[in-house]
Amino acid sequence: MFKRKLYCSNCNREVQAGEEIYARMKVPKFAGMVEIKAYLKNESEILCLDCSKEKD
Repeated sequence: MFKRKLYCSNCNREVQAGEEIYARMKVPKFAGMVEIKAYLKNESEILCLDCSKEKD
């Protein structure tokens, strides 16, 4: 299986396993199984906890 790395959309820092993130995304068009990391990487804006606090 490929490891997908997620990065903060604001600071481009790699998000670590177990770290809290905020994702801004649209509801998937199709119901069913979706690989979560792939969907987040391709279809959302990911923010690390520090950047999400700055945007508030």
